[in-house]
Amino acid sequence: MTDTAQPPSPTKEIPQGPPPRDIPYPGLLRAASADLTLLCRGNNSFPRRVIAFFTNRGFQALFLYRLARSLTRMHIPLLPLIFSRIAQTLYAVDISPLAQLGPGIALVHCFGIVVGSATRIEGDCVIFHGVTFGDRGSEWVGDTIPDGHPYIEKSCMFGAGAKVLGPITVGKNSVIGANAVVIKPVPPNSVAAGMPAKVISQRPEMDQNLRPIHGHRTKLEK
Repeated sequence: MTDTAQPPSPTKEIPQGPPPRDIPYPGLLRAASADLTLLCRGNNSFPRRVIAFFTNRGFQALFLYRLARSLTRMHIPLLPLIFSRIAQTLYAVDISPLAQLGPGIALVHCFGIVVGSATRIEGDCVIFHGVTFGDRGSEWVGDTIPDGHPYIEKSCMFGAGAKVLGPITVGKNSVIGANAVVIKPVPPNSVAAGMPAKVISQRPEMDQNLRPIHGHRTKLEK
């Protein structure tokens, strides 16, 4: 009697997203100080920082996230969720305590921003209202391709209403246009816009004072 069992057919290889990279945790106070520095760029005086601390909605929403993040790292239950709900109620900002946001984030207008639990943002980024960092929702539509959240490198700006979805990387010093839907990786020093977003131009690399480097000069320097 012969064995008629057939060998298992080879499974189709499913593309994987980039491996997750953890963002170094600078601590609550250092991160908040960097947030204020970016927010007050151009007028980083002590009075301006005090005013921003007590009146700026974006900074306050971020501070609640950073407080929740610190408590999460200390394995303290419930309180991180309470602080997250406060930020959602007061500022319409939903940042998961499990997301990793590096120092130096500015939330402009601070309304309708969503940051998913596995999102990584290195820092020194400006995020306008209505921006979402999340997954593609594969579990809701029965997609077999593994899903994930985006990784954002330093010095990026996200225009109002932009959506960055899936396990993709947005390279450093990039600008994502308003209402863009980003579902593919964006190279460094790029400007991306559209639905779905495509790279429409390149940017010169900038130094910490927002001056072009690598041979590019501003009008005042010419």
